[in-house]
Amino acid sequence: MHPVRTPVTLSLSQGHTVLLTGPGHIMLSEGRAECYGAPIGSDTWIAVEALQQLPFFATDRCVFEVRPETQSSWKEVSESTIPTGWMEGADVAERQRGVAVIVGNVDSGKSSLCTFLVNKCIRDGLRVGVVDVDVGQADIGPATTISSAHVSGPVLSLQELQPECSYFIGDTSPSLVLAKLIRLLVSLTRGLANSVDVTFVNTDGWIGDPAALRFKDELIRAVQADLVLGLGEGKEVDSLLNVVSSTSIRLSSSKYARTRSKEERKRAREAGYRRFLLGASPVSVNQGGISLRMFDRPQQTLLRWNTAFKGFLTGLLDADERLLGIGRIREISDRDAVVETKAGQMPRFLEIGNILLSSKYEETGYGILH
Repeated sequence: MHPVRTPVTLSLSQGHTVLLTGPGHIMLSEGRAECYGAPIGSDTWIAVEALQQLPFFATDRCVFEVRPETQSSWKEVSESTIPTGWMEGADVAERQRGVAVIVGNVDSGKSSLCTFLVNKCIRDGLRVGVVDVDVGQADIGPATTISSAHVSGPVLSLQELQPECSYFIGDTSPSLVLAKLIRLLVSLTRGLANSVDVTFVNTDGWIGDPAALRFKDELIRAVQADLVLGLGEGKEVDSLLNVVSSTSIRLSSSKYARTRSKEERKRAREAGYRRFLLGASPVSVNQGGISLRMFDRPQQTLLRWNTAFKGFLTGLLDADERLLGIGRIREISDRDAVVETKAGQMPRFLEIGNILLSSKYEETGYGILH
């Protein structure tokens, strides 16, 4: 992997791939190429975000221009980075239709697989929806939330999808709120059922212990999955596929999948908070008509507003628990609060999450409410 310091022109032979790690921009100036099965338009700059890696595959001889930023890097490989088995997985998903759940370990490439499957189904004329339930490394919404979206055309990243319905889970791990997450996940999948041919459910990477296996099995049963796609090698994936009653298939991870450090995963979450909070306005809310409650006690109204909640991530919910927007509590007293948010309407509930954020939307505390 070579650090990119100055603008560079890359000539790729047919069948080769350039892997670009952001932040940076890339443009196809000659030939034909695709990314996760999505065709790349020519003469248009594509942004690759910090910590994101995208594979640009030359379906014909082509030329790329790279416009780097600090810490950009790239490498060329003489093959496709997409495992051949992924096409088989797409074919099975098209035949099965219904709900397809993607499971696998952390950094196994679940979002990459989901993006490829979405593009293949879109290309073949199917109506596609995505439900993102990876609360730690969410793509469609910010971390601590789950979201659904219809897909109208090919995408290079799930982050391109706009959340159409979201719910606030309040934590970056599902372990404290398993029943809540599954209940709201079922609502998201049912909301898509009548308008799509296939719904891909992209899950978190927690599969390494018995509690995680029980959770995934319950999740798969709750959404009545028609297909389970297990990604990666190892006994954890095999153990899960052995217990599910749905049709299942195991797929290999790409050997080019990028493993991120704990700090990089934290920075990715913070980038997600900023995506939904930068440009937020301070909104004053008070106890009149608004209930304050905890992320893991959704049925309990907290009658006393507590100054200890200052700085915490919060979900602004409507009367049906749908997320209007996330926010950060700037000030709070025993009667009212000032919340930084981009939500466009007054909430019915303020739900306090388990993440403490700085004024720059950096995670400064976790799991300190109990």
